[in-house]
Amino acid sequence: MKKLMAVLMSTTLFCSLALFTACGDERENIGKMDGDFSTEATDEEFAAALTSVQRAVENNTILGGDMESADWSFGFDAGLDLDFDMTVSGAASTETVNIDLDAGYQLVIDNAGVAGAGNLSLSGDATNQTNIDYDVGLYNDVEYMYFDMSLNQSQMKFKMTWETLAKIADSAGSGSVAVPGTEAVLSAAADTGADNEGGQGSDSAVSADIAEIIAGLKEAGCKVYIDDSDGLKVKLSVSEDTVDMILAGLGTELEGISEMISFSAFKLDLYFAMTADGVFSQVSADINIDMSMNLGNLGSYDIALSGGVYVKAYDGEVKLPDDLGSYIEQTEVPSLPSPIN
Repeated sequence: MKKLMAVLMSTTLFCSLALFTACGDERENIGKMDGDFSTEATDEEFAAALTSVQRAVENNTILGGDMESADWSFGFDAGLDLDFDMTVSGAASTETVNIDLDAGYQLVIDNAGVAGAGNLSLSGDATNQTNIDYDVGLYNDVEYMYFDMSLNQSQMKFKMTWETLAKIADSAGSGSVAVPGTEAVLSAAADTGADNEGGQGSDSAVSADIAEIIAGLKEAGCKVYIDDSDGLKVKLSVSEDTVDMILAGLGTELEGISEMISFSAFKLDLYFAMTADGVFSQVSADINIDMSMNLGNLGSYDIALSGGVYVKAYDGEVKLPDDLGSYIEQTEVPSLPSPIN
């Protein structure tokens, strides 16, 4: 149970950083994937690709084979590098915000435990504000997540159990966040079995699901490109139409917001790859968005977001620091020194 929670929370922590934090562009185009994506895929080609992924999951090849085997292990290398700039123009003044964040993490899972190590650095500046500078070393094992934080001239090292992090995530959200137990995961896996007649794993259900996915993506204005010359590589290009559909579905509270937003550049390409043997290889995103929002009396906002996020298969090792035993355990988020110079 502890290993499962460690895996889930490690992944959740990194994905949260990727989704909610803007970052720096030192490693250009890290979210792109090499491949021949020159021709848009037909519905039949896309359906075949989705079926291949489904079979890889059902046949337990997607994470390198039998996870119950004594010698099974699998690793992930994750990174993000994005640049966020915003200019706010009001009646009286104009202010700017620039934020860079660079992060990387390696996570290795086997039947002996879980180990992860990486880092995160955040820097930025804003009008009439001094610079922000964070540098965080991140580590994990089956028991704890470890934080080695350098905030300008200050440093602190602490650790938190996965149960504590789950509670913090729960209290910060809607109160409905839960980390599933082993029984729930096994039950969900059983429900996708190919011999579950009439269930999610049956041929008819898979075909219906795939058809629904394809129809939904087409309706949202997404385009799909496939390179199957060496394994399977899929590129999904999201369009401005997709954003318009999301905004239109947000409810009457935000009615008319799409008319307030305009894009001078919009690129959001999502990638997925697996080997010819059905083993996960990469999932990533390449982003370049320039947009303007005119909110009337609240001012106008010019926003630019560019860079990439990736998770790749990793066959290396993870080395944890020797002094993790000296990290002070915390049961709640500690008060941190100011990151402002």
